[in-house]
Amino acid sequence: MWDLFKAVQKMQELAQELEKMTITGTSKDGNVTIRLSGHQVVLGVEIDPALLNQKEALEKAIVEAFHDARDKLQQLVIEKLGGGSLLPFLPGNIGLG
Repeated sequence: MWDLFKAVQKMQELAQELEKMTITGTSKDGNVTIRLSGHQVVLGVEIDPALLNQKEALEKAIVEAFHDARDKLQQLVIEKLGGGSLLPFLPGNIGLG
């Protein structure tokens, strides 16, 4: 049976842990790197100067890097919560949204 109090407590602990984390995502070509906090706030972006004159390639690389970081964060949250037993009740602000 599901223990709601235990689930809420676990989510609160995870939210505090995520607050201190930094997740790094990289574009497929490795030319853009984005750092996200555990609460999906962009902390930094690194761009290879060779992309600065290639608007479409730069835009694509930024999106790829963000998605990579977000996907890593989501996987981390799923693992921390035990693989899915709490997932229906997760708010979007702790990595799954």
